[in-house]
Amino acid sequence: MLALGATAQAQHYDDRYRDEGYNNGPVRCESIKGRTQQCPLQGRARLVRQISGSPCVEGETWGQARNGVWVTQGCRAEFIAEGRGSHGGGWGGGGHGNGGGWGGGRGQVISCDSNDHRLRRCNVSIRRDARLVRQTSRTACVEGRSWGWDRDGVWVNGGCRGEFQVN
Repeated sequence: MLALGATAQAQHYDDRYRDEGYNNGPVRCESIKGRTQQCPLQGRARLVRQISGSPCVEGETWGQARNGVWVTQGCRAEFIAEGRGSHGGGWGGGGHGNGGGWGGGRGQVISCDSNDHRLRRCNVSIRRDARLVRQTSRTACVEGRSWGWDRDGVWVNGGCRGEFQVN
């Protein structure tokens, strides 16, 4: 197991998530030099922010482990554990937030694709927030850089393709 390395690479921080009902604050898990890394996390892992330029694609470069989350091939991201009672929160940030509040499948899931690395806007009414639930491109979808949202919809750019849950 990678238990010793995982401790050095996983970081809990930002107590506001604990206050808002998440089981744990965000955990940063990083694949350094392409190596597989496992990080402790109690509950179902949800990627909330990709940090790396390398893609973080669930099932390919990151996934759920028995007691946490694993990353590989340069994926570096922040994860939150979803579990019973998880709610609230939001990343904020000028309308490009990646929020919480995912209480059991509420909201609508849309696909939005940046083909030929062009900017694309996918119009949908967003009342509260949006989050990337599945990246379908090999190109990284990095919030604020290659995707974001505002009240009128989701935008993608630079080859980012994904499925987004909007509330």
